[in-house]
Amino acid sequence: MAKVNYPRSGTRSPEAKARREAHWRRLLQRWKRSGLPKTEFAQREKISPDVLYWWDREIERRDRAGRRGAARPPKPGSPVTRRGTFIPVRVVGPTPPAVPSTLEVVAGGQVVRVRPGFDPETLRRLVAVLEDRAC
Repeated sequence: MAKVNYPRSGTRSPEAKARREAHWRRLLQRWKRSGLPKTEFAQREKISPDVLYWWDREIERRDRAGRRGAARPPKPGSPVTRRGTFIPVRVVGPTPPAVPSTLEVVAGGQVVRVRPGFDPETLRRLVAVLEDRAC
């Protein structure tokens, strides 16, 4: 068996983690192609059967998580996807101030509620009438 450039277990850099995972993926592929039981393959490779079992489960878990994350699009209105990538946003300008749905006018002790789209001339005449009544 050839010596593999395998990062020490204490090395936690992303590159070392990637090399470790790639090493175990290759080893698991060789085991599956061999047709041997895990324990026999592990003995032949001089590795712990428990470690082989752990990496088999871990690689399977990582693959499932990757498929789940890639299969789901972000929910509408969600600012960030599961993977932490930002959704493109286009800023068009400042938000206009909120326009009240009705406007209240107090004239001659009376309250008149006016909705958007009213006729200004009609409102002026109404206010004049109400103010005349107040006198």
